Amino acid sequence: MKKKMCICLVLSVLLLAGCATGGGNKKETADLNKIEAIYIDHGSTNVHINSVNQSQLEASHSKLIMDKRKKEISIKLEKSFFNIGPKMNFNKNLHVNIPKDYKGKIFINGGSGNITSEELETEHIEATTKSGNISLEFADFHSDVFAQTASGNVNLLLHEKEEPDIQLTTKTASGQQIISVPLFIKHGDKKRIEGKGGKGLYQVDIETASGNITVQ
Repeated sequence: MKKKMCICLVLSVLLLAGCATGGGNKKETADLNKIEAIYIDHGSTNVHINSVNQSQLEASHSKLIMDKRKKEISIKLEKSFFNIGPKMNFNKNLHVNIPKDYKGKIFINGGSGNITSEELETEHIEATTKSGNISLEFADFHSDVFAQTASGNVNLLLHEKEEPDIQLTTKTASGQQIISVPLFIKHGDKKRIEGKGGKGLYQVDIETASGNITVQ
């Protein structure tokens, strides 16, 4: 009986500790001067990226870890010692605000978490996830884009009124493809599409296994 009570007490303490650490939001900023690459590893947590009118990178999450080196910044989340379940996750999304004038590369990697964005004005972005969805929405498109997921969907919103300057390649094993931007199609079938828009200045590669692909 005493043994059971001790176990229950330990579990209660761990549960309260998890709630206490999960409730607070942690925010960090960093100067992007001379930074050539930003690496974001969000695991199974959803991540949301914004391009904003400010001078510094800003990231927020209760378990945020930011590491700055000479030419790169890494953003990741602290792993929980005691998993109290998704229902007790008080801060579901990792938020990252990136200055609009940042000219370096952005790499996003995760497991089952979704990758979303709005008002992007990047130069180069790569997003990879296993089972999460990827949705990249641009305000002013002028970026190389590489997106890959196994079972998730990829949605790319260019918001270009005229013909976008892209070299597009899409690949999928069993998903559907919807391409609604004007392109000169070099190759097109159910599994692979290759095309050029405008001057073809920017490389856009999208690959899924069973997910759908939309470019508009």
